[in-house]
Amino acid sequence: MDYKELLKIIIDLKIGENKNIYRIDNTDLWIHRPEKLGRSLKSKEKYEIKTNFQIFMRGQNGKAFKPNHLRILIDLHLKLISNPNSAKKLFDILEDIYNGKDPLEFKNDLSKMNFKMQLDSALINVCCAQLFMAEQDINYTKGKIQPPRSFLMGYIRFIKAGQENIDKILWSSIRHPPRKEFRE
Repeated sequence: MDYKELLKIIIDLKIGENKNIYRIDNTDLWIHRPEKLGRSLKSKEKYEIKTNFQIFMRGQNGKAFKPNHLRILIDLHLKLISNPNSAKKLFDILEDIYNGKDPLEFKNDLSKMNFKMQLDSALINVCCAQLFMAEQDINYTKGKIQPPRSFLMGYIRFIKAGQENIDKILWSSIRHPPRKEFRE
């Protein structure tokens, strides 16, 4: 679904409800609006219970878990080092997702990509990235990084550039905004 449609679905979700967003090759991606904020959440005073939502994934093993942005970044790094040509196309598609396109519009191109190393398929990567970008745009409206989704996209661009060790990028992604050159 396109970005505006996704944002509307998330905003309309009632507290305590779940909504399946994508089913891709026996993997489900859904959202849940919890009744309470998580214990580990920083800056709770800035977080709004009415906009808070969680992203869940259930893979082929049947176990549900909450993926995070680090999973996407690690997977993109693995893809980049295992197949740079396909990874370049994947990064271009992620730019389209950042600009509001529907991930399923790229399903055929993404399904043709083969990577020797990966956690998830390229299609799951772009769908997860879209969900995390939506989370940032809905919940971090008052931050210095605008639009908020450029935080994640900045780190995706940082991975693409291949200028730093993956450990340094991941460490930075949980502590600091991406460098300005990757946000614009």
